Amino acid sequence: MSLVDRAKNIILKPKEEWPVIAAEPATVGGLFTGYAAILALIPLVTNILFVGLLGIGAMGMGGAAAGGMTFIAATAVIGYFIGLGLLWLVAFIVNAIAPSFNGKQDMVQATKLMVYAATPTWVAGLVSWIPILGMLVAFAAIAYVVYLIYLGVNPVLSVPEDKVAGMTVVTVLIYIVASLVIGAIIAAAVMTMFFSGAMMGGGL
Repeated sequence: MSLVDRAKNIILKPKEEWPVIAAEPATVGGLFTGYAAILALIPLVTNILFVGLLGIGAMGMGGAAAGGMTFIAATAVIGYFIGLGLLWLVAFIVNAIAPSFNGKQDMVQATKLMVYAATPTWVAGLVSWIPILGMLVAFAAIAYVVYLIYLGVNPVLSVPEDKVAGMTVVTVLIYIVASLVIGAIIAAAVMTMFFSGAMMGGGL
């Protein structure tokens, strides 16, 4: 199945697509290089193009002026790799806790769940640069990711129906906590790097 068809199916008819995903052969590496790493380029490119070059952001104009092209491009690239790493980390944790919800422990299946459920957030990157609309679509995409996880936990990880809600809540909480911690660390590192560079440049 092509990447476009998979993305379209998981968004438009997830109930039918999850069992197909659960049954097909895959590898962790293949799921990232053949799907996640490609779709994750959408928000990367749109951030650099529209926010960095044109200065258009979800909150309005002035993106380039506010941070500078170099800063925006660097944070977009860093965010790209960190986002993929975070996805792997959450899949790893989900795989570890699956037996606690009577699900099966299988890293490939856990990776399928997280990678394909993340599809709406990457596709939303197509309009993330549009003022106001981009922000609304981003929030809707996040909500839809939660719904996709809820639908996928049973067919992909074999979690019993009576434990699906609990597994979904825990998975979402894990992702939120990991995102906040890693996001804070990266933000601090990026700000330190650029402010240090600016101070050195000013001193010179």
